[in-house]
Amino acid sequence: MNALLLAAGYATRLYPLTQHTPKPLLPVAGKPIAQYLVDQLAAIPSLQRLLVVTNHRFAAQFRAWAAAVPSRFAIEVLDDGTESNETRRGAIGDIAFVLEQSPALRHAPLFVLGGDNLVDFDLGELIADFEARDRAGTPATVICLVRETDRAQLQRSGVVALDASQRVVDFVEKPPEPATNLASPPFYVFPPAALALIPQYLAAGEPPDAPGHFVAWLYRRAPVYGHVFDAPRYDIGTPETYAAVNRLFEQRAHASGRPPA
Repeated sequence: MNALLLAAGYATRLYPLTQHTPKPLLPVAGKPIAQYLVDQLAAIPSLQRLLVVTNHRFAAQFRAWAAAVPSRFAIEVLDDGTESNETRRGAIGDIAFVLEQSPALRHAPLFVLGGDNLVDFDLGELIADFEARDRAGTPATVICLVRETDRAQLQRSGVVALDASQRVVDFVEKPPEPATNLASPPFYVFPPAALALIPQYLAAGEPPDAPGHFVAWLYRRAPVYGHVFDAPRYDIGTPETYAAVNRLFEQRAHASGRPPA
């Protein structure tokens, strides 16, 4: 299994913080957001490769970070060639780009992560769920779900309904009227069969941007299951939410008796 960190967005809602620094490299309690994800990924034994896809504006910063970050991975940084928010490929477009650049990735499961989210749960559990289904001979996409109480946040998320077996039976991206409280942060484990459908999705003119749009399309064509976490995730979308998450993580660091990283 391999992992792909999506980091090619321009995070315009966070300007001026992200005019010259990509959001995944913004520090939270002294450590880049992406580093928290890399630390979790490094603890998952079945992950073999870690790739980061970014844009041309920030590729050099990511390469410098990847060269310096302590990790068991030799982090591979891919530049998608875009230079502005208006010309971005979008998340699904970037996944397709990476699969074209590195065709070997198509033949193994791929853990796709948004590079700008922080979580209080163990992402290894998502991988374990996927691998258990694979060993049972029923490979399927497995997506992360969290219980969200903030209606405004649900309206900005993919909102999911599950059946008794945890299979996705409804997925609506950014619904004006959320039908459940299950939100889908951008953490997805795709089997090769699902990756093979991405060209069909894009050729049909479906939205290339938010990765949830692909899952909303996919669940009607292939099995998709949800793994529900009870601990929170932190979506850093505005200067205010960034400041709030920074305060929280700094408080935790001080409470544990260690200084921020």
